Amino acid sequence: MSANAKNARPPRRGLLGLLTLGIAALIALVVLGLTFSAWRTIEPGYVGIIFNKVDRQVDAGALDPGWQFINPFTESIQQYPVTIQTYSMVANDNDGAGSIDDSIKIQSSEGQQVNLDVVIQYQVVKEEADDLFQDWGGAPINIVEDRVVRQYTRSQVPLVASRYGWEQISASEREKISNEVSARLETEFVRRHLRLISFGIREVHLPEQLQQALNQKIQAQQEAERQEYQLQQAKVQAEQDRVAAEGKANALKAQAEGEASATLTRAEAQAQANQLLSRSLTPDLIRYQQLQRWDGKLPVFSGGGATPLIDATSLISDTAGAGQ
Repeated sequence: MSANAKNARPPRRGLLGLLTLGIAALIALVVLGLTFSAWRTIEPGYVGIIFNKVDRQVDAGALDPGWQFINPFTESIQQYPVTIQTYSMVANDNDGAGSIDDSIKIQSSEGQQVNLDVVIQYQVVKEEADDLFQDWGGAPINIVEDRVVRQYTRSQVPLVASRYGWEQISASEREKISNEVSARLETEFVRRHLRLISFGIREVHLPEQLQQALNQKIQAQQEAERQEYQLQQAKVQAEQDRVAAEGKANALKAQAEGEASATLTRAEAQAQANQLLSRSLTPDLIRYQQLQRWDGKLPVFSGGGATPLIDATSLISDTAGAGQ
């Protein structure tokens, strides 16, 4: 064998090895690409609906959040949120459909134009997510939201509000209007595999002249309420003063009655004492008391024919008698 033949064989083996490595790397890339294309991640708060492109059927049941593998050639997956979603239609706010003024324009019963800011909260019924997919041909949630949540709300709010005056819409009947709209939305949402959580009128925008009139009325009502409050306070104070005066008068009356009762008691006691004393006085006792106080001297009187104040004779005889 020639030297040239011996030197030619190694390059062939090296080329074959490189080709084998290239094919293996290509196969690995294909397998890796297929794996990535078949791997889907369902985000938290969402469910996945698998659609079979071959038989054009939806696989029964919704997939929970997490990793899911599908056949990328024959199957596709659509995700729907099952958490509470908030949709706003407001004026001068980008929260509502990306528009500068997305509030709902209505006509009051007087023909006045009023703009309402509304907020809707809803969620997809998880158990009916596959039905939602089929009814809407696999459309994403933003299409469903626009055609059901947005459009149906914008059609029902004017119908309900048009039966009320602008003042009722602004204040007194706002809650009632919200409840009526909620009842209509709830019925429609159920048909569309959605659940209405809440509907509310966030703000009422009136024309300038109506807003001024409403402000003046509110101010007048507040002033009337303030005066009524002051009147009630005055009545309360007057009642408190009356009660205090009655209490003081009753106290004085009780004091007077007590003093009168005490005086009467003392008078009755004194009368009883006097009565007892008068019963105990006898002529002999009186003469005896006089004798006890006599010092034995007879009073001296001037003038002829004067009669002594004390009958000494009787006193002396009594004394003598007592001595015997």
